[in-house]
Amino acid sequence: MARSISELLDLQPLHLPDSPSWWPLAWGWLSLAGCIIITVLLITWMILWQRKRIAPKKVALRLLQPTHGHVTPSDAIELVRQASLSYFPRQDIAHLTGHDWYAFLDDQLGKPLFIPNESLWQKALYQKSKSEEPQQHLINDCLIWVQEALPPKRRKRR
Repeated sequence: MARSISELLDLQPLHLPDSPSWWPLAWGWLSLAGCIIITVLLITWMILWQRKRIAPKKVALRLLQPTHGHVTPSDAIELVRQASLSYFPRQDIAHLTGHDWYAFLDDQLGKPLFIPNESLWQKALYQKSKSEEPQQHLINDCLIWVQEALPPKRRKRR
């Protein structure tokens, strides 16, 4: 009768090591996971910061829309002032009135929109006007200013 080789040699059965597990992960995988977590947190922070940054602009645009209700030039310029105070230092803006205020608005916009209409603004702010057309033009100027000048862009120093 034939005997098997293992019986002839009197060998013990093979004991194989356990298969490798995924845990603990190698340092490369841990660093990759850390980089992914940091990237997700950074992107989330940037999105939340941007939303907070443009919130005053969105509110001003919503309040200046004709569908929001009857907006007077006085209301519109007050919204522009409040929105600009959200972006610019108070000590630079709070004291501005009249021509200086309109010059500031035109400077931020980069084109003359308020100074050429300064007399119309004074009439609309301090007198009851029977004509709606010039008033709507002034309100549209405020809407354009909020859309284009906020948030302030970085400018090169001259």
